[in-house]
Amino acid sequence: MSRKPVALSPTALRWLRLTLGIAVAAAAFYFLITRLIRDWTQIPFDRLHFSAPLLVASFAILLLLHFPLGAICWQLLLRGLGQRLPVLRCLAIMTVTQLGKYAPGKVWFTLGRMSLAKREGISEDKTLVSVAIETGFLLLAAILLFAVAVAVLLLRRAAVPPAAYAVFALIPLCLVVVYPPVLNRLLRSILPRLKRPVFALNLSYPQLLGLLGLYTSDWLVQGLGCFVLINSFYPLAPAHLPVLLGGYSISWILGFIFLIAPAGLGIREGIYTWILKLAMPETIAIISALITRIWMTTSEVVMALVCLPLLRRQHQEAK
Repeated sequence: MSRKPVALSPTALRWLRLTLGIAVAAAAFYFLITRLIRDWTQIPFDRLHFSAPLLVASFAILLLLHFPLGAICWQLLLRGLGQRLPVLRCLAIMTVTQLGKYAPGKVWFTLGRMSLAKREGISEDKTLVSVAIETGFLLLAAILLFAVAVAVLLLRRAAVPPAAYAVFALIPLCLVVVYPPVLNRLLRSILPRLKRPVFALNLSYPQLLGLLGLYTSDWLVQGLGCFVLINSFYPLAPAHLPVLLGGYSISWILGFIFLIAPAGLGIREGIYTWILKLAMPETIAIISALITRIWMTTSEVVMALVCLPLLRRQHQEAK
């Protein structure tokens, strides 16, 4: 007599995902750190230096360009969905809730944005769809930059692993959520079944291209900031900038796809190290990948702390 398989409860599944995510991140960091310790003597200490102005400039690039660009893009997406929200409120909501991505599951920053946007009169359905469209644009823009990096490597006759081309398979999925005719057809099909009001994304083709340009600019800004960050302790020639940009974006993509790793912890650093090895010694690549994570996380925390009082004041005014 065959036994029915025992189904795990939702709580058990959450704990399983959390355990797996922590295990994967820990294994990745353990590999990177032990490799760094093993090759410690190979670090070119004579080339290392510290430049405080460049370090400050790298943080300024994120705080003054990256985060505002993200807020402007989200504001334009909401406008395409028939909602209007001041850019400062978009910035406050995005930066405060973005820290939720470090929780396992990759849904908490979305749920937080839905909750705070609802206080501003934006329906949870539209916020959820806007986050899906935002993710599609981010992925598509990152793939474009990665394609440029691959082209540069091919021109330099560098070896590109065949597995790297698998990333381009994500392009059709991105187009599903950023191309209005397809997205609106899905919304008209799904929303009535969920007994939710039907709405549509109204963006012209020039507006879509403009948004794609803004998201691409955002990746360029982050890559430039990372380039300045690395140059604050290790000299890196501008000729390596395309490879750095492509590596930064592809590591974000694969870290995002790996659902059980919070914010791609470990996955992103491992992939970024592998890419940076094309432009610098492996030990410096590991150090750069680890410092880049600290740099980005610190910027996110600082921006959230700056915007939190603004968010509270806006909520009090709304009341």
